[in-house]
Amino acid sequence: GYMVGSLFAFMMIAQRVAQPLVGLARLVEDYEEVGAAIGETASVLNRPLESSSNSAGLRPKLVGEIKFNDLTFSYIGTKTPALDRVNFDVPAGTMFGIVGRSGSGKSTIARLLQGINRDYSGFLKLDGVDLKEINLRHLRQGLGVVLQDNFLFRGSIRDNIIAGRPGLTLSDAMRAAQLAGAAEFIERMPNGYDTYIEEGSPNLSGGQKQRLAIARALIHDPTILILDEATSALDPESEAVVSSNLMRIASGRTMIIVSHRLASLTECDQILVMDQGKVLDVAPHATLLERCALYRQLWLQQNRHLDGRHGRLAAVPPRLA
Repeated sequence: GYMVGSLFAFMMIAQRVAQPLVGLARLVEDYEEVGAAIGETASVLNRPLESSSNSAGLRPKLVGEIKFNDLTFSYIGTKTPALDRVNFDVPAGTMFGIVGRSGSGKSTIARLLQGINRDYSGFLKLDGVDLKEINLRHLRQGLGVVLQDNFLFRGSIRDNIIAGRPGLTLSDAMRAAQLAGAAEFIERMPNGYDTYIEEGSPNLSGGQKQRLAIARALIHDPTILILDEATSALDPESEAVVSSNLMRIASGRTMIIVSHRLASLTECDQILVMDQGKVLDVAPHATLLERCALYRQLWLQQNRHLDGRHGRLAAVPPRLA
């Protein structure tokens, strides 16, 4: 009896000691989670403001002509330049593709066009004006950008397309959705443009999310539209739906399409081939298949199954010499 009583007494004391320790461990875990969240928030809030975003800088009328002239750019803390003496021109109103292996500098070009990084050497000009001299807010009012991952917030489809821009109405959202190829699936939804989207948009497919993101980018009728790997995460069917609208979307504006999928660039007026931060070639799709070894190699890797309009050229063995 004495041993049993001692055992129960020990268990009760151990439980009383253990409960605060478990609570303390949970508190430490919660503290670490909150600390990480605060750190991430602080990294955004403490970031210095862009000095020339409000009042400073030129405000030229943007037509959409882009010129890179001997431009070199390196990210902070890296020795190898992300872009090394890059030269190319994009005429206004054209569809311009950018392709290359991972790390070749494709998305860096898109970042520079948005004015995110301005500490480069050489020149980047929009309609003959140095981008460093252009007011950032004015620049970005003329740009539309669609990324691979686009955040749709909790709210209606209409609110997600308008995205808080003052002065825009439902008719503006409907026009942008029609142009982006999103109107068809929106109108099939029970509440149409008032359909509520949950955070993370679980009630939408990948292709539907991207078409809403394109509509959001188009609603203010940008002079330059940048699609940075906008279809790379989509299934083939969704990508085909988005790609089928590209010619209509590109009408009347300059469109930059950054992609590692060459099939999505075949209709571009010109395609820039990047490799390790350098320009290998700039030409239409058919010309690149004939004369650019890297482009031909990438095309063969991705499209050996094709035997159609572009597949016939793809069947030619690569001349890598």
